[in-house]
Amino acid sequence: MQNRKDVMMRVAGLVGDPYLDWLTPEYFSPLCNQAYDLAIQYLEGTCAPYIEKVVVVPAVQIGPDESNLVPFGNTVGGGAEKVYPLKRLMKPRYVDFKTAGAPNNQYKPVTECSILPDTPTQVTPGTFDIRVRGDFKPDELIADDTLVELHPNAGFALAFSTAALIGMERPNQGWVQNYGSQAQDAWDLIAADIIRQQQHLTFRLGSPNRGTDRNQRWNYNLQGNAGWEWRGYGLYLKLC
Repeated sequence: MQNRKDVMMRVAGLVGDPYLDWLTPEYFSPLCNQAYDLAIQYLEGTCAPYIEKVVVVPAVQIGPDESNLVPFGNTVGGGAEKVYPLKRLMKPRYVDFKTAGAPNNQYKPVTECSILPDTPTQVTPGTFDIRVRGDFKPDELIADDTLVELHPNAGFALAFSTAALIGMERPNQGWVQNYGSQAQDAWDLIAADIIRQQQHLTFRLGSPNRGTDRNQRWNYNLQGNAGWEWRGYGLYLKLC
C-alpha cells in the first residue's frame, strides 16, 4: 500500500511541481483528505469501503446506566491529549468485555440488543476492558507515513482526485476536467474490485457461540451480564 507521501509525489508530477516549490504539506494535506473523504463517500454507495478491525478500549467505567463508547477518550502515556479509539467506528459486529487488567482469555461476549433493557438497582458498576470488532472508516492521512488503507491501488486514484481539487482551487479547468475524469474511472475500477472480493463472503448474522437473537431473555439473578446497542452511530453499553 502507498502512503500520503507517495500520493503527494504523484500529485507533484501531475501539477508540474516536482521540487515541491508551492505544493507544500500544509497546502496539500487538507485537499488530499477532502479527496479521500469524497472517495469513501462515493464507494459507500457501491460497496463497503470500510476496514475490519479489532480495537480495545481499556478501563471503561460501566454500570447500570448507558455509557456511549464512541466519544470515550483515554489519555496515553500520562499526557494531556486524549485518544478516541472508536471515533471512526461505522458499524460494530461483536463486542466483548472483561474486568480491567484481566488476561485476554477472560473476555466474554456482550449481548447485542435492539433496545437495552432496564437494569436492576443491585447491579454493581465496575471498570472493564472493552474489545470491539467492527467496520471502521479508514484513518485520516495526517502524516507522510500514513497508509492509504482504502485499497492497494487507491494511491494513484487519490492522486488524480487531489489534482482535480487543486485545479478547482488554482483555478485550472483543464486539470479539473482531465484529472477528474481519470479519478472517476480509477475509483470505478476500485469499486468493482472490492465488490468482486466480497462476492464469496457469507455475511454473518450470528455465530454459534453468540446466537442470533438480539433480544435474548436476561437472567437478572446472575451478575456479570452486559448488553450493547448501536444507536445513532453511538455504541451504548450497560451492565444488566
